[in-house]
Amino acid sequence: MTLLGNLFGQLFGDSASEFEARGDQFAAVNNWRRAFEEYDRALQKTSRSAPGFRRLAAKLEEARLQSFDSLIEDIHSRIDMREFTYAAEQIGTAREMAESRDQLDRLTECEERLRGTRRYEPRPRAARSQPAAAVDPAPWREDPAMESGTGAKTPSPAAEIQRRFRTLLDGAPQEVVEERVALGTSYQEGTLALAEGRAEEAVRIFAAALDAKPQSPILVYDLGVALQAAGRHSEAVELYRRRISQEPADWQAWFEMALALWQRRTREEALRVVEEGLERHPRCGHLMSQWGVFLHKLGRRREALEKFYLALQLDAFDDPGLYHTIANLHRELGDAEKARRGYLKALELEPRSVGTQLDYAEFLLEEKQDARAALAILDTAFRVIRGAGARPLYRVYASYLSSRAHMLLGEREMALLAVTRALEDNDQDWLTATLEQQRQAVLSV
Repeated sequence: MTLLGNLFGQLFGDSASEFEARGDQFAAVNNWRRAFEEYDRALQKTSRSAPGFRRLAAKLEEARLQSFDSLIEDIHSRIDMREFTYAAEQIGTAREMAESRDQLDRLTECEERLRGTRRYEPRPRAARSQPAAAVDPAPWREDPAMESGTGAKTPSPAAEIQRRFRTLLDGAPQEVVEERVALGTSYQEGTLALAEGRAEEAVRIFAAALDAKPQSPILVYDLGVALQAAGRHSEAVELYRRRISQEPADWQAWFEMALALWQRRTREEALRVVEEGLERHPRCGHLMSQWGVFLHKLGRRREALEKFYLALQLDAFDDPGLYHTIANLHRELGDAEKARRGYLKALELEPRSVGTQLDYAEFLLEEKQDARAALAILDTAFRVIRGAGARPLYRVYASYLSSRAHMLLGEREMALLAVTRALEDNDQDWLTATLEQQRQAVLSV
């Protein structure tokens, strides 16, 4: 699980931040359905004029897309395992979620497989455009008894679980994946249960695994995540307390316990735990940055900035997301020059961060009225978006900012082209009014 995570995602709107923090937790374990629900609640409680509204909307869109992808993958897996009734029920759920032509086409593929000969047909795992040759073949059971009447072989349950588990962790460092695969099939089942929203089942599986391997930090923290997903925050806190008594050198237990206490709304105790953790681990940048997050949620922005700057000095803690957060805070406090330096440092550390590029371009337009510099940043953002298959919302907002920049330069035709492209690509209701307002502004010139 990402410890620092997207810090600026926690920083706007107190009640909204609680929902977003839970959404981040679910997203960290690829439970995209629950993440979508929490982000949706957060968005409903956030003003459209709030600095973090656009970013939260991007998280919501990402969760929606990932949730659909996970569901399609699960449908194919159920068909592979000949669980046709369950697959049909999942198709009904996916039908309610499908919006784009690509999603409808993938859903049609599932329906055709279910209606067809019902034999296994090899296919790429849940990648929208990944060539089949790039996919490692799934392990197959050689037992002839597992063959269907057509001679096609069905994957063994353990092999199928491992395939789905590896798909879930797709993109994680190889050593992280292998370390978790080594914990066995039962652990993998627990991880899949948690990702699919079956938190109580995940708690039961992880607790049994931890009884067998009490020294495993992976099991400790995954059980903690499952307990919190099940709403059992007090039990998660006690789990972290035991971890601290058993492994005093492990700073992560302090970090996780503070988050659990905050979610339980015992905020003063959460602050006390962070401070106590820092007394034990004075060089821990993660704890110091989380202290800053808590202070910002309490409205103490300047104190939060102080903690963020201290975090950057600890343990060579140099995180682009933290610099981005610092830049946004300076912008809120009216210090444009320090905000500019924060954005530039974040881009120096992570030059392909589209979110930072868009925030910096917006900053250049609103604070500096520097349209040409903004267009240069947006040109880089468009290249990243085209090359990496970034979120559709990023492309829409980049086009919107491009239209604003061309308007500042008096280039009406280019401004109209950019905002028209944004309107054509947009599928977010909350953004439609802003785009239409920009279009009318261009037409009125």
